[in-house]
Amino acid sequence: MELDTSTPNGKPESRRKSGRVVRQPAVFSQEHHIGSVVTNGASKRKRGNNVSTEHVEEEEQDVSSEHDSDDEEEEEDDPDEEELKEQRRAKRAKAASAKPASKRAKTTTGPSTTLAIRSANVRTKPAAKTAKTQRARARPSQAQHQGLYAEVFGRGQSPEDAASVWFESVQKDSVAALRDLVNFVLQCIGCDSKVETQDIEDLDSVPNKLGDVLQEYEQQKATDYPLASKQKQYAGFQDVLEEFFAAIIKSLHASSAFYDQPEIYDNIHVWVATMSGANYKSFRHTATIISLAMTTALCEVAKEIQDTMATLKNQLDAEKKKKNANKGRIKTIEESQKAAETKLAAIDAQLRDVFDTVYVHRYRDVEERIRAPCVAALGDWIVLYRKMFLEGQYLRYLGWVLNDTSAPTRLEDIKQLNRLFANKHNIAALRAFTDRFRSRLVEMGARDAHINVRAEAIELLDRLRDAELLEPDDIDTIGRLIFDSEPAIRKAVAKFFVSNLEDLYAATIEDFDQAQYKAAVPDSGDVEDFKVPNRSWIKFKCLGSVLAGHDNDEESLDDSGQSLPLNPVSDSRYTLATQSIFPYMPELRHWEDLAGYLLYDHSSIPSSGDDDDIEYRVQQAYKLSTGEDTILLDVLHAAVKCYLQSIVESSTNRRTNATKDQIREKQETAAQNLTVILPQLLNKFGSTPQAASSILRIEQLLDIGLISDLQSGEATYSANLDAISKQFTSHSDKQVLAAASAAFRNARSYEQSKEAADAKVQEIWTESVTALANLLRDKAVGNRGTFDKQLLTEVVDIVIRLAELAGVHDCSHIVEGRLPSGPSRKEKGKATTPHTLLSLLFRLLQRGKPDEDTTATFAELEDQLCTSLLELFSLYFRWKVFGLKQAVAAKDEAQLSTTSLRELAVTRANFVDHIAPIIQMRAPLDPVRYHAILNVLELFALFTTIRHMAPDKGELGEEVESALQTLITQIPDEIVREILLTFEKTEKSFARKTHRKVETSSSKEKKGGRAKKTAEAEEQTQEEIERPPEDSDDEDEARESGTEDDDGSAADEDITEEGVKSKNAKKQAALLAEQSLCELTSKIIFAVLGGAIKDDGDVKHRLLLNRGKLGKNYSVLVGYLESDKKKNKKASSAAKKGGGKKADAQKGKGKTTGDKEGSVVLEDDDIDDPDLDPDAPDEPEVDEEEAQRQRELQEEEEEEDDDEAANGDQDRNAEADEEQEQPEGVPGEEDDIMGD
Repeated sequence: MELDTSTPNGKPESRRKSGRVVRQPAVFSQEHHIGSVVTNGASKRKRGNNVSTEHVEEEEQDVSSEHDSDDEEEEEDDPDEEELKEQRRAKRAKAASAKPASKRAKTTTGPSTTLAIRSANVRTKPAAKTAKTQRARARPSQAQHQGLYAEVFGRGQSPEDAASVWFESVQKDSVAALRDLVNFVLQCIGCDSKVETQDIEDLDSVPNKLGDVLQEYEQQKATDYPLASKQKQYAGFQDVLEEFFAAIIKSLHASSAFYDQPEIYDNIHVWVATMSGANYKSFRHTATIISLAMTTALCEVAKEIQDTMATLKNQLDAEKKKKNANKGRIKTIEESQKAAETKLAAIDAQLRDVFDTVYVHRYRDVEERIRAPCVAALGDWIVLYRKMFLEGQYLRYLGWVLNDTSAPTRLEDIKQLNRLFANKHNIAALRAFTDRFRSRLVEMGARDAHINVRAEAIELLDRLRDAELLEPDDIDTIGRLIFDSEPAIRKAVAKFFVSNLEDLYAATIEDFDQAQYKAAVPDSGDVEDFKVPNRSWIKFKCLGSVLAGHDNDEESLDDSGQSLPLNPVSDSRYTLATQSIFPYMPELRHWEDLAGYLLYDHSSIPSSGDDDDIEYRVQQAYKLSTGEDTILLDVLHAAVKCYLQSIVESSTNRRTNATKDQIREKQETAAQNLTVILPQLLNKFGSTPQAASSILRIEQLLDIGLISDLQSGEATYSANLDAISKQFTSHSDKQVLAAASAAFRNARSYEQSKEAADAKVQEIWTESVTALANLLRDKAVGNRGTFDKQLLTEVVDIVIRLAELAGVHDCSHIVEGRLPSGPSRKEKGKATTPHTLLSLLFRLLQRGKPDEDTTATFAELEDQLCTSLLELFSLYFRWKVFGLKQAVAAKDEAQLSTTSLRELAVTRANFVDHIAPIIQMRAPLDPVRYHAILNVLELFALFTTIRHMAPDKGELGEEVESALQTLITQIPDEIVREILLTFEKTEKSFARKTHRKVETSSSKEKKGGRAKKTAEAEEQTQEEIERPPEDSDDEDEARESGTEDDDGSAADEDITEEGVKSKNAKKQAALLAEQSLCELTSKIIFAVLGGAIKDDGDVKHRLLLNRGKLGKNYSVLVGYLESDKKKNKKASSAAKKGGGKKADAQKGKGKTTGDKEGSVVLEDDDIDDPDLDPDAPDEPEVDEEEAQRQRELQEEEEEEDDDEAANGDQDRNAEADEEQEQPEGVPGEEDDIMGD
């Protein structure tokens, strides 16, 4: 407030004794506010506390009256202490105004003072945002409309301006204005009907008139309406509609017409509320959106009035505390308070009315697009008008919608609850709601069918945890989601999980004397040696104990993670969990501290000691328990991996030379630390297979090229290779061997370590082959059941190692090499020792033939030996074909000699002769038979790639070309029959586990005139498949797996009796069956496309028989067969157009290669990765089925209008039930919450 030192009349004699000068308030003229509308609430000037214009004027009058009152009382008094303070404030204000600033100049127009008025021309950020949307709202396509619809949508003006135009018409003729508004609503619905003036004058006739309108609308047969239309002309339609009706409410409030002429709003509400209960969704949807928008605007007005009342209350309290209280000002303030209370009471009454007449029916509407906006609007109302809506009678509707069948509606509900719980002032009012619906919230976070709903619910539960509103069991349930199979869920729960760790850490050190604790245990950043205990060790202990506790819990929500057979080198569940929590747990970035924590000798920590000794208590706090070290090794693997990735990703936006140097320095430091830490970890934990595999996976992250000091680096990495070799030779666990093999391949990928790695691998080969030869010397190698258990176990372990080594580098020369000679103890009747490793492996492969004399224990070892031999032979033939490709490219005559190619053909034929009885003598779904069939299919498809081998320069000789083509042969017919039998049983097993109905080859056999007995047997099989599913958890295991004992189908199930009874075990069995079916199908498709199967027409027909009944994965796989047909048709048509010479050339080439006419062959690169391309286009039949479904859905939508009449009747019946008080808990209508 600025004081004027001049006298009122210009004479010093007339100066007041108090020295105070009063200036007449300046009038804010509408004429100077060009483009603004006084009655428009959105355009009025704003105060800091959002007080309305009306109350601002009242406050100015209060200030003026206060000065007048003070003048009368203090006219003859000397200035008191308060006046002196006022003068000092004036001086400070004048001193501040002397500083240069871009402010509006203050002028004095009279003998009094007034508050500064903010310029109406100053645009704030919301105004700029409004201007931007105004330009986007111009719709030339709707400019032909007339009346209010054109004002709102067709002329490019803002909804506020359109509302002001309508309000001006209200002041001239309210009935006509309301008629135009109702017709505007009908136009927004898409209805061509209109109401007349007499319909507006009689509110009681609204239902009858609306009934006539609905009948006309039914004859109109509208298929779409603006709110649901996806046409470009209706883009942003709902936003403009909502803003327009919100502006109407604010205009009514600003002009006091809402309170002085309540019939205006009542008339609008009656029409809109009646339309919201109509039978047609276009009426219900549009009217509901309008009603929600007006109600939200009323809540905003109520909040504004509340803020004004709070300001008035503060002014009243301050005035009453004065020594000489201004009674006139007190009276004025009290009158303003009463007026505000009256207005607020009027708004409250309207809010209750609209909630009871619209919301309670539409929040459970049959249409999802109506329910979701209701939930969002209720959240807005609670945030805006907490005094009224933050009560149990309104909050319970948010709780009931948690059971909605629509995922978007549930998601919107959770989002609104997140808004409420984000405000800490709401927590106390939400406690009762939380106690009532906590279990449902936890269930949604743990088991909801939609990922985004679960993620949002987890975020809400994190807020509940911060507010201490979750039970310990609920915290454990959500914490276990860190092992969930969905990455989005693990990411969502990571913050929740880390917060639990922080709470556990705080509880652990709570009893410690903080000064002693900080003195005894340094921070991780204060120590250079990572082996020295620091505070992060206690957090690592908490992490290990929590992960172990969740893993051991029988009620784990994702316990299927460890039961499913994963890739041996795939990430464990602990690794995946650590990757999720890495961004939220800073201690994991210092992975060296975690390595030092694991290397620490925890056995040296005493089990008993002085409880007053802080060091003893700290040691007990970070002492590892049994099994936690293995878990933390997986955590270490993930921490190192994430850290190395974060180094590169941290500077992706801006990479300067300095940044590159810093990245290089961090990478080199990490590599050097790994070369030191890894051998120590292997020495300590190498005896445990699971721990050893985790450490060897860390070895794969080591970049040898980053070791700067070559001499010390080579010596250090040589020690690493020795440690890897020791693990490889001392373990027979496949996970350890696979991880060690991957570590060797990683070493061979760097030039610095390739030679050393090759030498180490060659050394292991030599030792393993020598050990195998010595074990089997003078033994009956080819006879099953002739070895004792110890010898058989040793042989199995060596062959498993050889199979893993074969994947490191080319092993063909070793397999074909001679065995080392040794002392011969040949006796009569003893078998002769083979001279080469290849012949020895063939002799061992003969043990794969099953017999009835072998016990179950020995049979399991023999089958394991046979499976490992099949893997070894598969890799051997791959290396041979790869060598052929290199020899053809380089035209190496030595490797392409007729003798070498003939030997390869003989070796392959010998292998097929050995593997054929293994396939024929075993049950259709026997695991060994299954692997043998995959091996045969892959082998023959592999050799078909020879067709595309060509030298880099020139051409091969005719003799060599002919010899190469002789290697391309087809699978024998008897093996093809066995393959199809296994395929049919695998298909049948998957269909039974997933309760699908599939067709068998019985129909084809009937058409071909098969025997009646065979047909009846196949019908029984079909009956068995079509048996209705039994989902009882107590179903008999014999019914689940014993129905296929005769054909061996039970052999593929490795599930315990308790596991079969659980849903997770059933789900796992179905997943494994689908994996087996798709893997076998992919191998068959490779062989068919490569021309390795003679009668491929029958095979294709069998694969396509149940294409649409075995899931999308299978459908995509067999779709390649259809794409093959299209390619053949295009190729044949192109050949016909190519002329005689081209046709003769193709014919001659076909004779030379012996290729099957019209077959499509595979590139050799395709064999290296047998998985089919998932991005290949779907087969046209699937598209036709999808198009048919779309047509059916469209027909159903066209028939919905007829169905909505019945829904409307149900809605009216439900309205009568709403008048009754609903019981606490779940409402009475919850069972048919969607049936409104």
